[in-house]
Amino acid sequence: MQKTTRVVVIAPNLGPDLEWLTDVDPRLEVLDGNAVAQDIDSGKPLLEDAEVILLGYPVPHGIVERAPHLRWVQHTQAGVSNLHGTDLWDSQVILTSSRGAVAATGIAEYVIASAYYFARGLHEATRQKAAGEFSRGGYGLRALTGATIGIVGLGGIGAEVARLARAAGMQVVATRRSVASPQRDTEGVDLLLPADQVAELAAASDFVAVCLMLTPATEKMIGAQVLAAMKPHAVLINVARGEVIDEDALIAALQTGRIAGAVLDVYAGELAGRPPRRELLEFPQVVLTPHISGRAIRAAMNPSNGCSPRISGGTSKGSPCRTSSTVPAGIDLRGTP
Repeated sequence: MQKTTRVVVIAPNLGPDLEWLTDVDPRLEVLDGNAVAQDIDSGKPLLEDAEVILLGYPVPHGIVERAPHLRWVQHTQAGVSNLHGTDLWDSQVILTSSRGAVAATGIAEYVIASAYYFARGLHEATRQKAAGEFSRGGYGLRALTGATIGIVGLGGIGAEVARLARAAGMQVVATRRSVASPQRDTEGVDLLLPADQVAELAAASDFVAVCLMLTPATEKMIGAQVLAAMKPHAVLINVARGEVIDEDALIAALQTGRIAGAVLDVYAGELAGRPPRRELLEFPQVVLTPHISGRAIRAAMNPSNGCSPRISGGTSKGSPCRTSSTVPAGIDLRGTP
C-alpha cells in the first residue's frame, strides 16, 4: 500500500471545495483545516500528523509547535508579508508561495490600464467631470508607445507586466535582487538593474510599477530619494503592499507636484484593518482601489493553477519538501525579492 502524505488546508480564501486537490495525486490525504485560521487549538488533531499545509490568509500563530511532522508550507498568495512575525518564518519548514500563478495577468492588466489612464488623459476627464467643467485644456496627452515603464521587482507579476508593456510598445526597465550588475535585453526587459538601483530606474521611467514582495528589507523602499528621482510627469503604480512605499514621502511629492500622480491598489495598514490616509482619498491625482487588481470574472483564480502543480511535483518523488520544483529558481522566500 502506498504511503500517503497528509495535506491540511488552512485557506478559507479558497472556499470549502477541496476536490481539485484530491484529484492531484492519489497519495495525498487532504483534510479541511479552515477552522484553524480562526482557532488554532481546534486544529490540534489535524496538525499533529500534518506533513504539508496549504496556507491562505489569515495566518494563525503557533502552527510549528502543533505540527511536529510539518516539512512544507505552500502559501496561496504571491507575497510573503503575511508570514512575517509568525513561527513559520523562523522555523526550518520550507516555505513556498504562489508567486507568478496568482492572478498575475489580471494584476498586470491593472498596471497597464493605470498607465493608459494617465497617458490618455482620463484622469483629467474625471477631474473635469467632478468639477463641472468641460474643455480640452489640461489634458497633456502622451503616447504610451515609446514610453518607459520601470518595474520594481521582476518576479512573477513583474514579468507579466513587462510582457504586456512590451506588447503595448513600451520600453521596460526592471530591478531584481539576484542581479549583480546591469544587463540589457534579458528576461523580457530592455534593461535589468540590481535592486539597489531603484532610483536609477525611477529617473528613467514615465511610469513606475511596484511589484516586489514586502520584507523587512523592502519596507519603505520607495521613499523620498526614489520619488525625487522620478520625472515630474511620472506616475507611481503600486500593486505590491502599501508598506513598500513611504507614504509621508509620497504625500509630500504629490502635494508639491514632484510627480504627476499615483495609482494605489494597496496602502499602509490595510492588512491591519486601518483605513487609508485622508490625503490619499482627497488628492484628485490619486486613484485608490481596495486591493482588487487581481480580481476578474473570467479569470477568477483557480487555486490549482498555483498550488497543485507544486504539491504534485513535491510528492511525486516521495519527499514533499525537497524537490527543486517547489521553489522558483533564485528565490528565497525569506530573503529580499
